[in-house]
Amino acid sequence: MRRLLWVAAVALVVSPVVKADEWVVEAHYPNQATLHRATALFQHVTIDAKRQVLRVDTDEQGVERLQDVGLAVSVDLAGTAKLRGFQEAMRSALQSGAPQRTTAGYPSIPGYACYRTVEGAYQTMDDLVGAYPDLVEIHEIGPSWKKAQGSGGYEMRALRITDLATAAAHPERPKFVAFGSIHAREYTPAELLTRLAEWLVTEYGRDPQATWLVDNVDFRLILMANPDGRKRAETGLSWRKNINDVQGYCNSSTSVGIDLNRNFPFHWNTTGGQGSSGSPCDETFRGTSAGSEPETQNLVGYVAGTLGVGGYSGGALPDRRNGSLSGPAPEDYSGLFFDIHSYSQLVLWSWGDTTTPAPNDASLRTLGRRLAWFNGYTPQAAVELYPTDGTTDDTFYGLIGAPSYTIELGTSFFESCANFASDTFPKNFDALRYAARAAQAPYQLPWGPDTVTVNALQDLVVTGEPIELTARLDSARFNNANGSQSSSAIASAAAWFDAPPWMAGATGMPLLADDGAFNSTLEDVHASLPSAGLSSGRHLVFVQGTDAMGRAGTPDASFIEIVEPEAVASLSGHVVRDADDAPLAAAVIAREMPSGIERQAHSAASDGSYTRRVIAGSLDIRVSAPGYLDEEAHGVVLAGGQSVVKDFRMLPVCTLLTDDVEQNNATWTAQSPWAIVSNVPNNATRAWNTPSYGSNLSRSLTLASPVDLSGYAQLALEFDDRCATEANYDFGRVEYSTTHGLSWNGLYSCSGRTTWQSNRLALPANVGGSGTLLLRFRLQSDPSVSGAGWAVDNIRLTAGGQACRDQQVPLGDAIFADGFEWDVSET
Repeated sequence: MRRLLWVAAVALVVSPVVKADEWVVEAHYPNQATLHRATALFQHVTIDAKRQVLRVDTDEQGVERLQDVGLAVSVDLAGTAKLRGFQEAMRSALQSGAPQRTTAGYPSIPGYACYRTVEGAYQTMDDLVGAYPDLVEIHEIGPSWKKAQGSGGYEMRALRITDLATAAAHPERPKFVAFGSIHAREYTPAELLTRLAEWLVTEYGRDPQATWLVDNVDFRLILMANPDGRKRAETGLSWRKNINDVQGYCNSSTSVGIDLNRNFPFHWNTTGGQGSSGSPCDETFRGTSAGSEPETQNLVGYVAGTLGVGGYSGGALPDRRNGSLSGPAPEDYSGLFFDIHSYSQLVLWSWGDTTTPAPNDASLRTLGRRLAWFNGYTPQAAVELYPTDGTTDDTFYGLIGAPSYTIELGTSFFESCANFASDTFPKNFDALRYAARAAQAPYQLPWGPDTVTVNALQDLVVTGEPIELTARLDSARFNNANGSQSSSAIASAAAWFDAPPWMAGATGMPLLADDGAFNSTLEDVHASLPSAGLSSGRHLVFVQGTDAMGRAGTPDASFIEIVEPEAVASLSGHVVRDADDAPLAAAVIAREMPSGIERQAHSAASDGSYTRRVIAGSLDIRVSAPGYLDEEAHGVVLAGGQSVVKDFRMLPVCTLLTDDVEQNNATWTAQSPWAIVSNVPNNATRAWNTPSYGSNLSRSLTLASPVDLSGYAQLALEFDDRCATEANYDFGRVEYSTTHGLSWNGLYSCSGRTTWQSNRLALPANVGGSGTLLLRFRLQSDPSVSGAGWAVDNIRLTAGGQACRDQQVPLGDAIFADGFEWDVSET
């Protein structure tokens, strides 16, 4: 009767939106004991500690389990509608019968072109090996459960990226090991790691950071840590576990399997049922014994190796425990481990099964807070969320002493491609690159200052010239959302040529503080370094800072190139506004052909002038400035020793939509509580606002008519907003649709900000050229406390592209035949 009443209530509350058998639900928990009983049933639960509410997507059976532990369950309407939207997008894509591909042509998940399938990821790995055989190799690490049964399945793979030619001579090179999507329905982790791999190899030799990382770190990336389960999840099933339907048999065909992240051998089944489940139908079913699954065995064997008398050996990461599982690992441990999951926006470290701090807790916490500075997530020990046992991070920290982390990406399992591309990927890409820079000593380097930037004022240095180097160091870049991390003043900085500071024989050259003294947590530094003794060609210049406690931090590097005078030329000129010749600050990018190396200059806002030393030869030039169309010049040839002047006139972008909210017009369709008001604090004019908004809302201000994008490109949305919602619980979201409102993609979100802010949001490059665009400002609130409202003003949509250019350039005007450059001269 209880179940039937709940289903009836759901039908009344959410019909007709919810018609499937899975919902996003919330339940208030009265105490930690009840919470732990509930979380043991599910693979993933989001916790709102402030409201004492847990949130999970589940089916009718899952709701019954929550009720069985004494919880009253309610439906999250907005979350459920979003889940329905995902399912509908996938159904539509499947029904179309069209091949699903990423923009690069790899097989993708139906309806989600940014996420590669298992086959798409494996094809990417093969292509990287084929294109970069000196940097990439594939390790086959064992069969998935299905393949082990002889009935299909996959050979599990690890992607190794490093300078293979020198790897054997440097066995001490730190290993960066990461798993993706061990929980099958978590789409984003595998794609994050795949894009990291692509960046490392495609930017090797072009980007200084990618180059020195590949030269000095040994990356081992298991993109698909649960390929059998992932294949099921690619059909839209909310699949979590592997597909072992023997030991993991359940009478529900969608609930079979073992949760691999509860099956790892260290501290397996240690929480009395709070951190995993012994029931095969539960999402956190731990399996019949520790490490029972072939996927688990493959992963442990690859990372830790084989257990012998003296500990583990033969794995990617070294065993530095020396037989002791209770004491701290050596602080000079080299290498680290990540298990990438979704979702919850968390950075987690050991332990997961006990509140007793891990022996290396202080150092684990320090790196965790560094990582969380980059992605903005909450840093905490795993048990602070809820108990878990038999997990990956506890296993590799516990067994071999490796610094081990779980990162929970984003805000949903089935995250939109737009949100992944604009938010989840870039923030976590930056976090993982920081971790790679710390891989040499991850328990030590994060304590010291981070090298934020390194720049050579002239990256092409003529033989005998000094190298003018600048850098910025910051020792305070910690996320203190969960506790506070102290920072020490920076005491010194130094530079090294062609080798990171820890390499044998590396000799540092001191740098000077710009303000004359090292006494702050943020320091700009400089030096004029001698180039004598450096051979012709490209070199790396490393910079590392040390704080007042003698702790060295994470380094970074920049390229410089030593050249003979006859090998270089000079490019200079002015960038101005076409309408009135006013100077513009712009980026001038010279791409050397055929190498493809790009060298950048910036025109001065005061007079529009720029100058750039380049390698003599042929150049393609692109000029970009916010609010203006890109201008290009191709095949510009410069001889050695020559100076060429090339000026550019810039056309403004076109305005497709503008609304200062001063007129009552029919531009927008407004759902209550959206209204035009004139009383928003610190705004003297009228604005759209959501005053006195209620609970459990998902209400939009939507363009009444779509915008025609034919011929337009480089779209950008500008607006001012004041996001006075309940911080971290109610959100303002900007979304766009190119499907006439059938599906929406995230572009921006805000929460809990009472000041006005001006925003300029670039839409993805694939939006434009054809089709139409809808925009909406959507307020989303939770079931409790509200705020003053989300106010929006001065909305403007701009675009470039050929359609915009055609509006401003007379047809047949020869002056613009090759772009908008003018006044070319040579000396």
